[in-house]
Amino acid sequence: MDRVDTYTTKAPDGTYVTTTTKTHTKYDEDMVYRFGRGTLNKKYCMSLPGIARICEILCALMIISLIVSVFGPGPFKGVLFGQTIVLIFVGVALCLSFIFLIVYFFNLHETHLDFWPWRITDMVFCSLAALFYFVFAFVEGYYATGSWANNCNDIGSDGIMHNGCRLVFEWAFAAFLCFVCGGLYAVSAFCASRMRP
Repeated sequence: MDRVDTYTTKAPDGTYVTTTTKTHTKYDEDMVYRFGRGTLNKKYCMSLPGIARICEILCALMIISLIVSVFGPGPFKGVLFGQTIVLIFVGVALCLSFIFLIVYFFNLHETHLDFWPWRITDMVFCSLAALFYFVFAFVEGYYATGSWANNCNDIGSDGIMHNGCRLVFEWAFAAFLCFVCGGLYAVSAFCASRMRP
């Protein structure tokens, strides 16, 4: 956009001076800063690490659903501390697994987030998750038996436990899924250790 201004002023000696100024203004208002579109790793979801990652996420969702579906009713002694730890761990592992799935699917580990050591982080996270899932499978199995409930160890004269103790099938299946998740994370840790840097 060009603008021309003309000014006429009177000098001290009585003469008139005419000044013309020309202004050129340029606006850059349609400028947008953004990241370029990255590539998709379409084969990741069909590879062994991708399938294991998706199964980890689905198993974690089922574990949380199974534990929460029975959390509270029955002859329980207050809040179950072990199950609270299991729920917190499974929730955090679920979120981190989803982050790894997104990073590898959108190739963010090679484009926008290449400053982070994703392969090493993935290997360490999956190794620790496998270990904790195997431990929590036994913790959840213990809770599934119902033997921690009030007076559950009282056995009647017929040799059968009577005081409302029962096997909590939902928690037993959650314990089995914790064991499966431990195996899936072990597979993911192995695949992460074999991944090319």
